[in-house]
Amino acid sequence: MSLNEKSFKQLNEMVEEVAYRFFIAKKMDNAKNKGEMLSEENPPYLVYMLRVERAYRSLDERERNLINNEFFFQNYHNWWVGLYSRTSFYRFKKRTMLRFLEAFLHV
Repeated sequence: MSLNEKSFKQLNEMVEEVAYRFFIAKKMDNAKNKGEMLSEENPPYLVYMLRVERAYRSLDERERNLINNEFFFQNYHNWWVGLYSRTSFYRFKKRTMLRFLEAFLHV
């Protein structure tokens, strides 16, 4: 099934999983930098972090703002209320999740 065929909920769950794993990779990288882990040349977690960061950088500023607020730094519930109507927000969120995941999965 292609990304375009996935439901809003499925896309949301996929991006949530990417964010969750990103933070695990960040913890592993921090542990390595503190000398708590053995060093590898290109550990998988570092490759993963770079893929997430590359996908994030491929987005425009509005899209990055959405990804940050919805998936990475969820500090403000309903942060979008003053910016979008509900319909516009969910349409924009779906389009942004698709763009982010396409960039992330494109190797």
